[in-house]
Amino acid sequence: MNDIERKKKELEQFRKEIDKFDDEIINLLNKRAEIVIEIGKVKKLLNLDVFQPHREKEIIQRITNKSTLLKPYIVETIWKEIMGATKHLQGSVSKVGYLGPEGTFTHQAALDFFPKTGTNFIGCKTILEIFENIEKDILDFGVIPIENSLQGTVRETLDLLIEKNLIIYGELELRVIQNLISLHDSDLTKITHLYSHPQAFAQVRTWLKKNLPNAQLINMNSTAKAVQKVKELNDEKNGAIGTEFASKIHGLKILSSNIEDNPSNFTRFLIISKKENQIKGEILKTSLVFVVKHVPGALYKALKVFSDANINLTKIESRPRRKGKWEYIFLMDFEGDKDDPKIKTVFELMNQNVIWCKILGSYPFK
Repeated sequence: MNDIERKKKELEQFRKEIDKFDDEIINLLNKRAEIVIEIGKVKKLLNLDVFQPHREKEIIQRITNKSTLLKPYIVETIWKEIMGATKHLQGSVSKVGYLGPEGTFTHQAALDFFPKTGTNFIGCKTILEIFENIEKDILDFGVIPIENSLQGTVRETLDLLIEKNLIIYGELELRVIQNLISLHDSDLTKITHLYSHPQAFAQVRTWLKKNLPNAQLINMNSTAKAVQKVKELNDEKNGAIGTEFASKIHGLKILSSNIEDNPSNFTRFLIISKKENQIKGEILKTSLVFVVKHVPGALYKALKVFSDANINLTKIESRPRRKGKWEYIFLMDFEGDKDDPKIKTVFELMNQNVIWCKILGSYPFK
């Protein structure tokens, strides 16, 4: 027997071992599922929500600590899907709205935050539609952009957080990576027409000037719509600036990747809901909006109580108040849990210098 034949036999033996382990895994998953179904019955009798985020977090932390070869984020991804299937077995499917259509950065953020199993992802036309559908119980959660590291706060999101009575459940960041996308038979020399969102065009201005200075730029409502348009036109001369995610959805080719002018371009997304995030025992961020008294030093005094308590502020900005002329609402994020007795004391001191305050939620952040 030569070396090649020995290696083939060795490979066959490895595959038999993998098959054996796969059988063991599916048998254990079946046993786990049987227990899950019984847990679902108990939860129903106790009138408890199927979705228990603090319990899921505990499980993921315990499991990732046991992993020796797989990276923690890989283990977390696997177990999120297992627990998504668990919720499905218990008769729960989370309805998650995102700013559509398919292939947007918001859609990608939704898929990163929620498990694909046990979740129904629903594209919405506007941020307002997401808020209203949660209020009407059409959606359980919504994923919305709140700020970009280069272009600042999304004003519509901030206004709706102020006006509506929803809670920030979580957050995540995505790096904005733009790509030139077209048909598989196309190449850079064939592109004469480019479709994308005006913001995306602005993010790749230098690259366009160098590589496609004569291309006609055609504005679309989103980068995802632009990629979809190129697919529909089915012409090699057309290209879109958009996400790798969108190119895969529509079966198109990336002609040039990472073409954004600034690699330090991130968008922060919020997860909103009627429910509070029950995860505790880790670093939390709290968001709130408030209006200070119209007297000298009111803002300074309102903020000083956080400094005195050694609480780190991570964001503060002002927004004109719609109800009063030359009045401003302040949005603030800080490290801490709103239910912490120390934070409650700070709120009491802060309220001496504010006329209105609304806590938007406490949630984990990385």
